[in-house]
Amino acid sequence: MEINLFIISDDPITLAGLESIVDQNEKFLVIGRSVGGADGIRCPEDPELRPHVIIIGEPSSKRTLCEDAQQIAALYPSEKSRPKIIVVSQNDDDDTIVAALRVGVNGYLSRIESPEELLHSIQLVAKGGAAFSPTVASRLSRYFSATHVLPELAGFSELTDREMEILELLASGMGNQQIARRLFLAEKTVRNYVSRIFTKLEVHDRAMAAVVARDAGLGGQPDVLVPQGIGAEGAP
Repeated sequence: MEINLFIISDDPITLAGLESIVDQNEKFLVIGRSVGGADGIRCPEDPELRPHVIIIGEPSSKRTLCEDAQQIAALYPSEKSRPKIIVVSQNDDDDTIVAALRVGVNGYLSRIESPEELLHSIQLVAKGGAAFSPTVASRLSRYFSATHVLPELAGFSELTDREMEILELLASGMGNQQIARRLFLAEKTVRNYVSRIFTKLEVHDRAMAAVVARDAGLGGQPDVLVPQGIGAEGAP
């Protein structure tokens, strides 16, 4: 299936560069672009023309990034139809990255090593996964280890054995379908478990749940965080 993309950037050069990368692959279709923020996004009546993924390229500030993500959420109030968001930015400041997660960003790439890294990350978040470049994944781990892990761990005591099992699979990079197959459960049942896990851990999405779980020693290698060769799908 073709992945519809909408690209946002305050910088026309960045926008053109991102578009040139995705144009190399026939799996992607750029259906729109906006210089200067999410205000230029429109919601076509035809669902086939709606973006599956929105790329925010080099936002000028943390505030701009958060405003764009909030604008996207306002344009698509239904989480089921809301596009995934991936940020491409050289700003890997801890506060900016965590703020991006809190407003619903699904991927954050800094210092892209190759066009393939971006293309793979787009496919990953389109499936409902989370994609972070290795440097961002490392900074997230240090950030939560230094400032957030101890308060968050209190929520683990409230998790049932089944919820802990599902959280570990989630932290390993599995999507809801994969978890359902592994545990012989209905996908809807897995979604319900994941929602309860979010509530107990006081997180808002899979990416933050995975970070918290991994800092608690769950999930093996950081598959959910690093985009090379990894797949994860489903939301919550």
